[in-house]
Formats: sequence, structure tokens, C-alpha cells
Amino acid sequence: MIIGFTVIERHSNSPTMNVVEDIRRLGFRRWYERQLVEGFAYMVTAFLALIVLLAGYESLAQLRGSPFFYLAIFVAAAAAGVLTLVAFRRFTVLLSRAEQFANDAECPQCKTWGRFEILSTEAVGEDEPVETGRPHWLRVRCRKCQQAWRLG
Repeated sequence: MIIGFTVIERHSNSPTMNVVEDIRRLGFRRWYERQLVEGFAYMVTAFLALIVLLAGYESLAQLRGSPFFYLAIFVAAAAAGVLTLVAFRRFTVLLSRAEQFANDAECPQCKTWGRFEILSTEAVGEDEPVETGRPHWLRVRCRKCQQAWRLG
């Protein structure tokens, strides 16, 4: 075993396997499409949470009520702020990883885009969060001409 490089086994529960197994199961093109759709769903969630945050902030200045009312509005606005940050972070991770892989998804020999099988991947620790965007690279082989290259 070379450090930072591991051959993929079929039955593992590591964070790497989510991406790898999804690409194997769906194919790269469908995986890429789903990453974009999921990423933009997170962006819409972040935008709506930002609206709730701003509405909560605005209502604190406009409305008069009991201290419990102010506390409830403040907690809702704070939760919306946290949701905005988390959703936007997830959006950027999904989009950047999908774009990173898509930029290199063309076979260098036959120029076929997105038709490959995964040979190996970057080693990822079991405790590493998904937000790190790993794996950063995959070793793949073209299904058309059998050319191997590094994706990512």
C-alpha cells in the first residue's frame, strides 16, 4: 500500500465509498447531475433561511411584545442564521467537488466525457466529515478505450 492511495473494496462504510459507490451505481453523468441538483437545493434552503433570519431581525425592531416573544423571534432568527451557514457550506462543497471531477472527466485519449470505471481513490479517514469534500481524486479507466487517468 502506498501512503495516500488505496485500492477500493466493494463493501466499506467509509465516507469515500458514498461518492465512489454512487458513481458506480448511477454512472458519472447521473451522479454529476444529482450533485448539481442537491447542491442547488442547499442553495435555495440557504436563501430561504436567510429570508427568515432577516424577517426575524426586522420583526424585533418593528413589533412590541412580551420578553418571551422577543426570545422566540431571536431563537428562530439565530437558528435560521445557522441553517444559512450550514446549507451554504454544503452547497459550495457539493458544487466544487462536482465541478472538480467534471473538469477532468474527459478521457485524454478518446475524448469521451464521463464514461469510466473507478479503479482507486484517495485515502479518507473514517472520522473525516463529508464537508471536507473528499475524496479529492479518483483513479479511473475509460470504458471505451481503456485509458487510465487521474480524475480530480
